[in-house]
Amino acid sequence: MNFPLAKNWTEESFKELFQQQHMTVVLEDQSSIQADFYFLIDKTFEMKQSMAVGFISSENTFLPYLSIRDNLFVGSSIKEKDKKKRLDDLFIYVGLATNVLNKSEEELTSFEQIKLHLVQLMLIEKDVIIIDDIFQKLSIGQRQELLPLLQKIAKEKQKAILVLTNDIQIAESPYMDKVIKIA
Repeated sequence: MNFPLAKNWTEESFKELFQQQHMTVVLEDQSSIQADFYFLIDKTFEMKQSMAVGFISSENTFLPYLSIRDNLFVGSSIKEKDKKKRLDDLFIYVGLATNVLNKSEEELTSFEQIKLHLVQLMLIEKDVIIIDDIFQKLSIGQRQELLPLLQKIAKEKQKAILVLTNDIQIAESPYMDKVIKIA
């Protein structure tokens, strides 16, 4: 399998990708996005970064045998007595109504799933969030809501966010701190 990022990046370059409080976009062909997404997953584990890395994929990754709420706390060390407040605070932060927890996984919209994954990654305190091309499933209005939210998370929660996409409009949006074009 061909990994365009592998040809262009050294270990030092990977560390540069994951700068806190930055939103970086890698603009590349659609055919390369999934391969590079999995390459980045492998590379981050291989490098044994001191940073905690989380991923948001265009495929739903919730565990089907757990409730939405329980899925959000998988990997979390938050005490039971603190969970409701943390969840309520983060739902307000990302603009989600708590009634989304009453839905089944099949009833969730793509936008709700993305926001829930963002909540989950903040609950388990990931330093880096790598996002594959999730934007194609969203309306223009949802994209216009998500991009500033991602920037807000990067800046206020001190996260490094890396977006892989083939969408030039996403790459050229004013919310991106850095654009890397892969031929």
